[in-house]
Formats: sequence, C-alpha cells, structure tokens
Amino acid sequence: MVSTRSGSSKLPDGAERDDNRIIVVVTGANSGFGLGICQQLLYNLSFPPGTPIPISTPQLTALPPSLRSEFDAESAQKPTEQIPNPPPTLTLILACRSRSKAELAREILLEKHEKDLIERRKRGEKERSGWKEGLKIVWEGVDLDNPGGGNGVLGFCESLKSKYPHITTLYLNAGMGAFSGLDWIDFFKQNILEGLPNAQSRPTYNLEIKGAMSADGERGLVWGTNVLAPYIMVRELISLLKRSPEKLPFSPRIIYTSSLTSDFSKLSSNPLDDYQLINYEKSYSASKIMGDLIMTQFDKEYGNSQQEGERIVRVLTVDPGCVCTNFFAGGMGMILWWAKVKFFFYWISFYICRLLGSTHHPVYADQGALPILYAASISDKNLLPAAKNPAQRFAVISKRWGNTQVGYEEVDNWEQGEELGKGFVEACEVYRKEWRRREGLE
Repeated sequence: MVSTRSGSSKLPDGAERDDNRIIVVVTGANSGFGLGICQQLLYNLSFPPGTPIPISTPQLTALPPSLRSEFDAESAQKPTEQIPNPPPTLTLILACRSRSKAELAREILLEKHEKDLIERRKRGEKERSGWKEGLKIVWEGVDLDNPGGGNGVLGFCESLKSKYPHITTLYLNAGMGAFSGLDWIDFFKQNILEGLPNAQSRPTYNLEIKGAMSADGERGLVWGTNVLAPYIMVRELISLLKRSPEKLPFSPRIIYTSSLTSDFSKLSSNPLDDYQLINYEKSYSASKIMGDLIMTQFDKEYGNSQQEGERIVRVLTVDPGCVCTNFFAGGMGMILWWAKVKFFFYWISFYICRLLGSTHHPVYADQGALPILYAASISDKNLLPAAKNPAQRFAVISKRWGNTQVGYEEVDNWEQGEELGKGFVEACEVYRKEWRRREGLE
C-alpha cells in the first residue's frame, strides 16, 4: 500500500466543512463526454426531496452474470436512491486547461439546464427550492501534460486539497491521442471488408505520431496524459474522497473513461520495457488498456476497507462508446470549412451505425455519459466486491431508436494483466514521487 503526506483525514485550513454538498470533479469537462457527464449530473440531482434519482436505477444488462439471478424484475425499474431531505447542494468542478473554454462550457450547461427546468414546469412537476442558489459550477485549471508547475497535475491536486473539504466523485474523463490524420486507403478498405459499424468503432485507419513527447520532452505525451496524470490524481486526491460524508446519497467513487479499443493485444510483447509508449506506432489504445489495468489495481486497494471506520472508494472503468466530439479534430485537417464538412459525415456515419444496430454508437455525448454516471451512482450491492475477480467495467448499449442502456463488460485479459498492472503502478509511482520531490512536496 502506498502512502503520501496527503493521506491525512484532517480538514484543510482553507476548506469549509459542508456535509450536505456533493462535490464532483470532471476532467476534460469543457466538451465531449465531460460536458455530457455534467449535463446528466445537473439533470439527475436537481429534483425535489423524496424524488427518485433516475440514474440509480439498476439495469439487468449492467449486472455481473453472478448477480443476475438475484435481480428482482418487479423492482427493476425503481431507482435505489432518492433526493434526501434536506436535499444536498452541488459543486461541479470543471477541470480543464483553458479558463475561456470552461466558462463557455458553464454557459452551455446552465442554458441547457434552464431549458430542462422549464420543460419540467410545463409538465407540472414540482420544483426544487433553492437548487439554483446552491449550485456552484467552477473552473479549476489543470494541464495534464505537466506533472509539475502551478497548473500541472500536482499543483491542481494541491489546490483542491486546500479549497475543498471532500470530493464525492472523481471523473477521470480527459484523454488524448497523438492523431495526425487518416489513412484513407485503409479507411475505405476496413469499411468495405468489416462493415461500417465495426470500422467506425474499432478503426485501424487513424494515423498517430510515433514518439510524441510531452511539452518538456521528458516523457511520452499520450502516456503522460492518459495514464500518469490519472494515476497521480487518484493517489493525491484519495484522502478527499475518503472524507466524503456518509449522509450523501452516493458513495465516493473514481470513474475512469476507457475505450472500446482498450485491448490487451495493443500492448507490445514486453510492455514494461516501453511503458511510456514512445516506440508504439499507435499509442492511444495501448494507453487505455494500461489505464484499465492500473484502475483495477486501485479498486482492489481502495475498494476494500483497510482499517475500521475507513471509507471504501470504488475505482471503476467505463467504455462510453462512440459519440461525435472534437476528439479526432487533429486528424481532420486544419482548413475550418473542410473540417466542418468531414465532421458532418463523421456524425452521420455514427448515426447510420446506430440505425444498423450497433450497440457502440450512442452518437450524443450525454447518452455516452450515461454508463459513466451509472458507475458512480449505482448501489454497492449491484457491484462485485473489489477483492473478487473478474475486473468488471461498464459499457454503453446504444439502441436503434435511442433508450440507451448500460452493459457489463470485463477489463480485457484482466487475469493475464494482473502482474502487468502492478508493474505499471510501480512505474507511475516512481514518477509521482520524483515529481513530488521536485515540487517540494516530499
């Protein structure tokens, strides 16, 4: 077990205790799945006291096979949690690099949420008194490419530890790929030979920059952003999650956004020899399976009570499927009008995939975010114990005409990856401790 100076349960001097406030951190909150997560949070938590929380409804498709026989069909459509009285307020922390993009995201969220509230009034639903007055949507700057510095990952974590009394949910959503374009020959070949749904969910035609390095040139760019940064955040912020008040409707959780392409086969034959993915032709998918294996180790460590009275924090991974975001913009060209044209066909191709019956294409970010919210909100009794294999993860199940559901999956080759995951954790920990020394935190 790894310990740090940040593991104290003592409340920070600058943080005010607020036991009836849900505090959520969403990395990459200004677009894509991050924005979808925020939209769903505002919708699900803004009901009056006594109202069931929709996202906490158990789904048979999301249960491990060993628990499905215990599923009560009669109560299946009933949420397990409801808004308590007095109702908790919400602080939504938009964790991203750009203040201007975060402020724009905040405007988008509030505008969309106001429309939702107006629609509820039209339907004659009761309003939540004081909800908007207690709502806080704030920006906290973080540069995931940099462990150190005021806006780096460690600085971001130190800032949160000094300002906030606890964290209820940490959504490790931000990610990137060193995408440089498309191999158009491979694009048409894969679409013809494998069909549109498979080609649009497990693409082999994305070109990636081999050897892409961080801004300071010290580590692999994709590894540093998708693996090291989430690792550091878990280690540094776990004390805030363990302090989440028990009276809140949700247990403290850490949710890692994985990928459909998170396959064990994407790792090299000796992954620990190049754990920073510098010599990989395609590093994105490899970084995601690496993240899955690390989070599986975290779940075993923090998802089991280490001592009497200590909060359990589950660490779960989710595949949200394929939705239309600007994630691959780097591979779509620099000419704005051409990028917009290609984005339109990108969107329409996903929609066609869904119409063809693909379960991996919810198309819209707020629908792809549903399994992410489900993983954070579902009751502990609907999860396998952290100490028990297999290493579960959640996934999106898109339906042809909407009505997105949540599915059960397992981290790819979790048995074979058990020792490898421990090796990745050790490598990241060495890096974290070195940067803590550099930043004067040790």
